[in-house]
Amino acid sequence: MTQPAFLSRTLTGRQQRAGMAFAVPAALLFAIILAYPIFESFRTSLFSIDLLTGDASYVGLDNYAALGGDRNLLSTIGNTLLWTVVSLAGQLVLGLIAALLIDTNWRGMRWIRQLLLIPYVVPVIATALVWQWMLDGHYGIISTNLQSWGFLPAGATPLGLEGTALFTVILVNIWRGFPFAMLVYWARMQSIDKGQYEAARVDGAGAWREFVHITLPNLKSATIALLALRGIWTLMYFELVWLLSRGGPAGSSEVLSTYIYKVVMGEFRIGYAAAIASAVGLFLAAVGVAGWLVVRTRGRRSK
Repeated sequence: MTQPAFLSRTLTGRQQRAGMAFAVPAALLFAIILAYPIFESFRTSLFSIDLLTGDASYVGLDNYAALGGDRNLLSTIGNTLLWTVVSLAGQLVLGLIAALLIDTNWRGMRWIRQLLLIPYVVPVIATALVWQWMLDGHYGIISTNLQSWGFLPAGATPLGLEGTALFTVILVNIWRGFPFAMLVYWARMQSIDKGQYEAARVDGAGAWREFVHITLPNLKSATIALLALRGIWTLMYFELVWLLSRGGPAGSSEVLSTYIYKVVMGEFRIGYAAAIASAVGLFLAAVGVAGWLVVRTRGRRSK
């Protein structure tokens, strides 16, 4: 027996109101935790604040106007883009290789999986200390070997040279972050229909063709998710860069997160630092909206 139209509309209205009521606590939590700090950061960027006296003078968009003339900021943006792109590429490629490895049924694979997770589960401060010890120019196992092979001058460390500092930090970041990509890829591999591989083998496809035509296409959604999550995370990552190099030497490994920290804690320019953070946040929001529009447009075309 079908329900009258007015009764269906009434039930639908009640369900919508109930859904809105359940969404209110989450919306309030979002406003408190995320929206308010964003608003406060933008508001702070409109002022020049004296930390000694607490006086704040309204300067409007002067802090934003100063961004274009900051040469240190421009070089830092270049470092940040290089840091983000290379770190992401390295983590995704290494994570995919590791996922393919642990997806096999080799003997002892259970222990290999656990070993591969160590870089991600070890606290970042412990990771930084161990790498600093290995890269020390006098007794570090990595630096002393590079010196003996003629790649480094005596007593030098890759973290202390302008040409290698940033790439050294990037390599450490790839090592620490690839297990996350490995887990995401491996989890997605478990849901791939095994019948696709069986059909490909019947058609005479080898392992490489199976990987290119079956595995990679099925990992597209996981790759997009990793690019979004790890991209934002890496772009504003602070701890590892600060602990390893503090942005040096001579700003060669400076990224936006460490630069903002120095502007606040070293130069006490809170308003200018807030302007940098707000500009970065606006850029990320624009990239996110653009990505959402592209995915939505492609989804409509595929229907």
